[in-house]
Amino acid sequence: MEKLFNVNTTNEKEFFAARHSISTKEKNKQFESKKYHGIIEDGVELSKEKAKEILEFLKEAKEGTIIFLGGATEKIRTKSTARVFGDEAKHIIAKEKIDDIMVLTEEDIIYKETGKGYSQIVNNVVKKIQDNKDKKIILDFPLFLKEFGFARWTDGKGSRSDYTKTLIAKYGGNYDDCVKDWIKNKGKLNDLQGPSPTEVAEEHLHGINRLHNFIEKYINDRSIVVGFVGHCWNLDALAVYLANNKKVDLEGWQKIRETVINESELMRLEINKTTKFIYRNKEYLINTLNKSAE
Repeated sequence: MEKLFNVNTTNEKEFFAARHSISTKEKNKQFESKKYHGIIEDGVELSKEKAKEILEFLKEAKEGTIIFLGGATEKIRTKSTARVFGDEAKHIIAKEKIDDIMVLTEEDIIYKETGKGYSQIVNNVVKKIQDNKDKKIILDFPLFLKEFGFARWTDGKGSRSDYTKTLIAKYGGNYDDCVKDWIKNKGKLNDLQGPSPTEVAEEHLHGINRLHNFIEKYINDRSIVVGFVGHCWNLDALAVYLANNKKVDLEGWQKIRETVINESELMRLEINKTTKFIYRNKEYLINTLNKSAE
């Protein structure tokens, strides 16, 4: 695996990740949001509250900071959650008349650029960003990255794998116990082999690195924070990895309170002179993240 966050600029690196909001899979589909497919209306409201956290963080960031909310999975509920973040941030900015922050959503980028090719759309977005050097910007354009994907928990046809089904049945659907078992046994359950928790975490970091490299091809003179929306279990492995200095084990699971990430809950990583992971109001210093993944 390439070096994590191995980019060619000297800018500080930051990312945040969130779990998707309350999905129609957890609740009756009749409550699905008409605008944000895959999540329910209560989930939309929950994500709006988290959008306020993202916006407050950006208010405190240095001038010209760009948040690139650019990652999602193949499941529509992750993209919908990201879209709520952007739409709500845009609504708050207009309501509060905040002059130094601008939001570019997927609707701004795609629908207002109808009939133009990919390169022209990208160039127009980059120009808009460069024309607003004094503004902080949220670029909300979630793209599917396989590193964040849900497919590792399926049989390749969209149904849960034998490992996933057996693990959930073993603990009666208690996800906290499922993740504890997954981490403790490194994805092994009797004669079934599931994903490696460590590999899941490192694949996510590889995807985050790809997002950084992608945006920095076009914008390399601004502070950049990348964000993505993913799934529990995957994000739990990532949180343990970062809170426990690159070790996914039960000690790390205990550090993050032995519970799976909640819907729309956020985690953050800052890479500067020190590397700091921030989750559930705690900070964890990381000494080895910039070395090649083992």
